[in-house]
Amino acid sequence: MKQIFEFCVVAVFVFTMVCSCAGNPPKDERELAEKAFADAEAGKDCDRENYLAAEELLNQAREEINKKNYDKAKELFKAVKEKSEAIAKYYREHPDECMKDKNKKGDGEDDGGIKEEDASSKAVDPNADPTNPDMEFQVVHFEYNEYAVLAEDLPKIELMAQWMINFPERVVRIEGHADERGSVDYNLSLGEKRAMEVKNKLIQTGIDSARIKIVSYGEERPIDPASNEEAWFKNRRAEFKREN
Repeated sequence: MKQIFEFCVVAVFVFTMVCSCAGNPPKDERELAEKAFADAEAGKDCDRENYLAAEELLNQAREEINKKNYDKAKELFKAVKEKSEAIAKYYREHPDECMKDKNKKGDGEDDGGIKEEDASSKAVDPNADPTNPDMEFQVVHFEYNEYAVLAEDLPKIELMAQWMINFPERVVRIEGHADERGSVDYNLSLGEKRAMEVKNKLIQTGIDSARIKIVSYGEERPIDPASNEEAWFKNRRAEFKREN
């Protein structure tokens, strides 16, 4: 009887643990949401409010994934997809209106008689000048266990796209990296996803995919060997390299 009782206790414990870990990350919902949000980027200037709302929902969904609140994340990803698709649809149906809004922002018109600062008076940083063939490429970083490009790093990709437009004969290689946490195989896969995500962002700007190569080094090439948050953030990155 004692053995049977102990077996039952163990069985109940195992069952409880399995139930508590039940549920998987909403991979499909996330991929659909990320793709829809990327497609909605073209219409962000003519539907800015909804675009920012979708971005906030996407960030919340990612946070819920990190907290392992998969059901909540699933609902948020669905909301992101729905809102992003509405933005993309509006852009497709009102392209003239959207382009008009975008052009207005670039007209440089003042509303109070304040003169625009002469562009020639500003010194251009050669390391961030897309007309410079030797421009220094910037590094894109990622959150832990994530491959989505951070909003603050999107300008780095836009700068890279402009450089590639100015030098159409050049080919670049995107190298994906991960920090030391996780298995070697997992980090190689994660590095590849990060490189591919950056490649897709470049393609969305109009860059020919044939001009973009990717490779993953996983955790093999850290730029900071320390084992702390600061070092891990530096190592979770995608780097641009010249192929020719």
